[in-house]
Amino acid sequence: MNRRTVLQSAGVAAVASLAGCVEAVEDHFTGGLRQPVPIEITNVGERPYNIHLEARARDAERKTYEESYTVVPDERVSAPHVRGSEQRFRVRRFGDDHGADDLVETSPITETSQLILITIHDDELELEVITDEEEAEERQEEENVSPNETGNTDEDAREDAS
Repeated sequence: MNRRTVLQSAGVAAVASLAGCVEAVEDHFTGGLRQPVPIEITNVGERPYNIHLEARARDAERKTYEESYTVVPDERVSAPHVRGSEQRFRVRRFGDDHGADDLVETSPITETSQLILITIHDDELELEVITDEEEAEERQEEENVSPNETGNTDEDAREDAS
């Protein structure tokens, strides 16, 4: 193998290894940094339900996110974050042996998406994508404060115990 072939091979290898970094470098210089979007799932129904989450890029229709969960009644699940970019987000609640039907909800996700809230009911499925940063913070704080059986917050219960 001569020197010219070796140098060409090294150049091709270098370009190929950088190919995956081009988008990240472009985002850095154009200010298009995509933040991860948190996902909160709550089951307010009377039975456990299986759900499937997926996101697809709008331009290529390729899957960019896929998760499945079984969520029991009165449970809140924090799913792994989805990338905040132009995507189509889809939630499917599978039916059960008690006559519940499959339910599907979809919504777009953009760079401005801040929080995804999914609420499972026995007869419906709610999907809400919040784009306002302040509203997302308020909603996350509401979700994190869970009352105990006496109606006090966890912080009040700790104060009563001391």
